[in-house]
Amino acid sequence: MRITPESCFSETYLQARRRFLAAAEEAGARIASYENPLARGPLGHELHLDSAWFGPADASTVLLNTCGTHGAEGFGGSAAQIAWIREGGAASLPPGVAMLMLHAVNPFGFAWGLRCTENNVDLNRNFLDHSQPHPENPLYAELHPSLCPKRIDENAIHKMLMAGARFIDRHGQWALEDALSRGQYTHADGYHFGGTAPEWSNLVIRKIVARELAHAPRIGFIDWHSGPAGDGDLIHLCFSRPGSAALNRAKRWWGPNSLDPKTIERMWGSKRPTRRGILFWGLEEMVAPHASVTGAVIEFRSARLKNDPAKAMRVSMLERWLRFEGSFDAPEAEGYFEEIRDDYAPRRRSWQENVLTNALSCYEQTLRGLGEWTQEGLNKAAD
Repeated sequence: MRITPESCFSETYLQARRRFLAAAEEAGARIASYENPLARGPLGHELHLDSAWFGPADASTVLLNTCGTHGAEGFGGSAAQIAWIREGGAASLPPGVAMLMLHAVNPFGFAWGLRCTENNVDLNRNFLDHSQPHPENPLYAELHPSLCPKRIDENAIHKMLMAGARFIDRHGQWALEDALSRGQYTHADGYHFGGTAPEWSNLVIRKIVARELAHAPRIGFIDWHSGPAGDGDLIHLCFSRPGSAALNRAKRWWGPNSLDPKTIERMWGSKRPTRRGILFWGLEEMVAPHASVTGAVIEFRSARLKNDPAKAMRVSMLERWLRFEGSFDAPEAEGYFEEIRDDYAPRRRSWQENVLTNALSCYEQTLRGLGEWTQEGLNKAAD
């Protein structure tokens, strides 16, 4: 089948799920599905996280590939996965390498077109030890009131920008960006809330990793996201320790320039923010000490406008308003959902074409690197 945006990009979560499962079944994948018992989709339908295993069951190297960690961002990642399957990706796996795809990691967010889970939890801030004191983010509390208007209008945006300007005067631009995005664990109705316990998706991923990856000493990882302004080009966010073997390996796979902090900051639009509780570090913890992880959160640049803080914050404010001030069936809701969709998963053809081209190239680079890593492991064992 010829790969086109029409054949890979879906209009809804349900269509994306059907296409992913059909492609995986046709390719001979081993499929498993996990129903979320805590939530339903817009039509009252069930929500699932689906997995598909391609390649030898005993592969010593596995590429774990996730999409929809931030639900509304799942459309690009789903299309990338479907394109790889339909392009015959399974037949191109290097010897000793398997692929494990997880589709719709956050199915509630994917189905509703929202970033967070059914509990307003940012899943990519949820992977930490909740039995321990949660990381502090004291400056977030100072910003929270101005970010939670009863209505989304020009007056609310103006007040938010003025509050942000006053905050910058006191603490600096970087402190503002960091306070907003690093993750916070005190305001359940706020932004980047990491939760106070593992989310359903978190628990399911841990079960899958424990069952499927316990035998593999080498794990590659691609977590597809979308967001910063652009047209489908990639931003590689590697969270391996500076100077580590994993970071050096990632640079060999994707090129040192793709992981250069200055390059990332230029593409991101600012210094890369701090993070807490991300899936990348959660995966490292899950497989330690028997396995090494090399990979990245990879963003498809998607938003239209650069350097527009009002627009950037408006999209986040819309999601919060739908959850806590209005409702999913409020008169404004349809327009708000569409605004969020256009920011994270635009329908413009150029973006969709570039996503598919860049994703397939990234898969090729990554699998080539995984094949070389596998051979290194074999050579080491033979010495």
